Amino acid sequence: MVNINLNILNSCSSTNDIAFKAASMGAEEGNSYLAYIQTNGRGRNNNQWTSMKGNLFLSTIIKPKLNKSCWYQLSSIIGFSILDVLYELGVNKDIIEFKWPNDVLVDKKKISGVLLESSYDFIIAGIGLNVLEVPILDKKWKTTKLNDYIDKKISLERIGLKILNKIFINYTLWAKHGFDIFYNKINPYIKNINECISFKISSKSKLINGVFLGLGINGGLKIKNKNDIVEYFSIESFSFPKDDIK
Repeated sequence: MVNINLNILNSCSSTNDIAFKAASMGAEEGNSYLAYIQTNGRGRNNNQWTSMKGNLFLSTIIKPKLNKSCWYQLSSIIGFSILDVLYELGVNKDIIEFKWPNDVLVDKKKISGVLLESSYDFIIAGIGLNVLEVPILDKKWKTTKLNDYIDKKISLERIGLKILNKIFINYTLWAKHGFDIFYNKINPYIKNINECISFKISSKSKLINGVFLGLGINGGLKIKNKNDIVEYFSIESFSFPKDDIK
C-alpha cells in the first residue's frame, strides 16, 4: 500500500502546482497537498476552478508502473473512488453519478471534478469537492455541495484522507489487475449510458453519431455506431443531444 503523507496549506495558487513541483524535485508517490484556499485553481481544458473557502482542494502524486498508454484509466478510477467515499459519508447512492471523463454529480448537479496532469514518470491527480459552498460554474450545469446530503459535519482533512485512502486502494488493485476489474463497477453510475452521443475523433474529422454504451473493458468509450461497437480511447469532443434540450 502507498504511504500517504498529507500536507496542509493555508493558501496556495493551486494544489496541482505544488504537487507537480514537489514530484519534479523527487517527492515520493502518496505525497498529497490540501489547501484551504486556492488563488488560481483550474479544471480540465484550462477552465478555471472556482475555489471557495470551506471546499476541498486536494492533489496527490502518483507514479504508475503500468505502461503510460494506460494512465488515462486513472481518471475514471479516481472519479469512482470519490463516488464511493460520498456514499460512505452518507450520500444516497441512487443519486450519485459519474459524468465521464472527470465529474461526479449528485442529484444531477456537479459536486466534484478531477484534473490529471502528467510528466514522464508521474501523474498529479487534482480533486475539487464542494463541501460547504456552491460555486456558480455556468448556465448548463448546476452545482451542489456535500453538506446538503449528510447529517454530520466532517473536517476537510478527514474527507481528504478518506478520498486518498480509497484512491490508493483502487490504484493498487488497478496496478495488479488492470482496468477490467473496474468497468463493471463504474458503469452502473455512468451518466448518459445508453443515450445518443455525437462526437469527433479529431478537430478535422466529421461528426459521428452513435449510442453511448458506457466504459469498455480497457476504459475507453464504448459506442455503438450502426451495427458496429467500437471502444474509443481518444476523442476530441463529444456531446449528448439529450443534455442540450432545455
